[in-house]
Amino acid sequence: MPYDTGKDIADGNASRTSVSDLEDSPLTGNEEQRFQLKQHRKCRPQWPANDSPIWKVWSLIMTVCSLLLLLSTVIHRNNPKPEILASCRTTSPLENYPHPVETWKKENLIETKYYRDLRYMTLDHEADYLWREHVLMATGNIRVPSEDGEENGTLMSISMFHQLHCLAKMRLALQQAREGIDIGVDWRDDAHWPHCFDYLRSSIMCFADGTLERVTLQPGPRDDGTFVKIIDGGVETRYCRDTRPLYELERQYGPNSHYGHDAAEEFQVAPGR
Repeated sequence: MPYDTGKDIADGNASRTSVSDLEDSPLTGNEEQRFQLKQHRKCRPQWPANDSPIWKVWSLIMTVCSLLLLLSTVIHRNNPKPEILASCRTTSPLENYPHPVETWKKENLIETKYYRDLRYMTLDHEADYLWREHVLMATGNIRVPSEDGEENGTLMSISMFHQLHCLAKMRLALQQAREGIDIGVDWRDDAHWPHCFDYLRSSIMCFADGTLERVTLQPGPRDDGTFVKIIDGGVETRYCRDTRPLYELERQYGPNSHYGHDAAEEFQVAPGR
């Protein structure tokens, strides 16, 4: 299209164009993008500068809130509510009780020997005092508090004391048989000592003690100075688990603790197989 200078000069302004000229000279693509960019920039929020009064007030408020939150956390940890303390005591009553796997670690084992203790090698009633608490199962039964602290505790038995109880009951059965009392033949005659036979067998197989025991000379059954060759396992070094945690658990939750074992109906009974 030819350029019409008359339209521009007639107005006295050579830089001005007519409306028709503007319509014939559309914006390029780049000019549209620059125009849209300017529109977007106008909508962006302006954050206050770091040294502005608004920013200083905002920082002060957030600092105070953070300090208050930290202070409340420290106070809560140092002064928990009584109900929280109660739940902490009963949620995990066996928290410090050693796991059986942990007790077998070398650093937890105790080096010892069996030797021979003649006091436990007799059926004489003079030695009954050594077995009395195990015959009556006065130790080993514990009352474990419930997790919520509201229900009655659960009656449990510590395995070591259960095994000693069974051994004491078998000794009692031997005493009765020696004195002419019919102790029966199997579980149909007596539910106790036959169970102990099987229970102790299972316990021995479970621990599977692999100590190699040597033949030694021991005094014979007659007090005539003679010796006999036997394997009594009394001279070999043993690595045994510590019994102290078991006694401590019995002290905390056993019959002599503040839980007590007066009323059997107060116990929760675990479901059987």
